[in-house]
Amino acid sequence: MQAQSSLQPLWDWILQHVGEAGVASPAFLLTAVVAGVYLPGIVFSLVDVLVTRRLTPAECWAVYWRAMKWYGSLYPVSMVLFWALPMTLLVRIPAEAPSMLELCRDLLLYFLIGDVVSYFWHRFEHRQGWYMRNVHYHHHVDTPPLSIWTAMVVHPVEGISVFACFHLYGILFPIHPLTFFIGAFSVTAVNMITHCGYRLPVYDLLFATSREHDIHHASREPRNISVMLSICDRMFGTFEKAR
Repeated sequence: MQAQSSLQPLWDWILQHVGEAGVASPAFLLTAVVAGVYLPGIVFSLVDVLVTRRLTPAECWAVYWRAMKWYGSLYPVSMVLFWALPMTLLVRIPAEAPSMLELCRDLLLYFLIGDVVSYFWHRFEHRQGWYMRNVHYHHHVDTPPLSIWTAMVVHPVEGISVFACFHLYGILFPIHPLTFFIGAFSVTAVNMITHCGYRLPVYDLLFATSREHDIHHASREPRNISVMLSICDRMFGTFEKAR
């Protein structure tokens, strides 16, 4: 008999309070993405205003509103529609939680595949002149020092395409809904933190750093393209270490 996963109590709680229909709804995934945007966004905004004081409350709000005035309105509308309408992403909701081994394996693949695909898509965005001028340019209006909300200063077309790149593993492969939720939250949060503007010693050992992504926003040549991991930048010659 297979041992029960240590994640089973969490999964049982989700099924009890959200329900199978809720887990199968697109709103379940959207909740993870919205949390991945707002949790780090709020934390680093408080740091900007209260700790380092590099932004006044008014300046912080202005940066937030410029980035989120459309997305911040779209999220609650989409959430209401997803919960209200009988829309499903999943046909079957498993009663068992994933094992820790399955969770770690799928999260690793989630990050690796998302990073590789988004890296080459980001390179294309810089090389394709028309797309760069009309779509990706919106993101590069922000130059260092960046804010956590710079991550969300994107054209809607880019927002959709980058979403597909980041979450490709969860979209194409039959991973557990709990893993999909954790992966969607984590990838979104990492993308946000890559634009936060701070050196984070432990975090920076694992993920693409904000100090190196500052170089990407300050350089004409596409350097430090990755926003999740720096593996592809190091492999394909686009990595530049921050001084």
